[in-house]
Amino acid sequence: MVDLSGIVGIPFLKKSRFTGSDKEKRYALEKRMVEEELRLAAIIWHGPKCYDMVPEETKRMEFFEFTEEGLLQAVEWMNGQAV
Repeated sequence: MVDLSGIVGIPFLKKSRFTGSDKEKRYALEKRMVEEELRLAAIIWHGPKCYDMVPEETKRMEFFEFTEEGLLQAVEWMNGQAV
């Protein structure tokens, strides 16, 4: 289960991508501009390879508000996804 409490927050994500893993599930959180709006992208994929080594078509992505509430929703979404 992905639990980022006390590990990462919006101030960190303003500056950098955060990546992690939960068993075979790999994930990333990053800021993205979507239709001229700053959004939080939650990205998941399966397997041992890092973000940059996995083809884009094998990743699943969902967008959330770029807020602490959006971060909580992103974690909830990632936990609900099977890979």
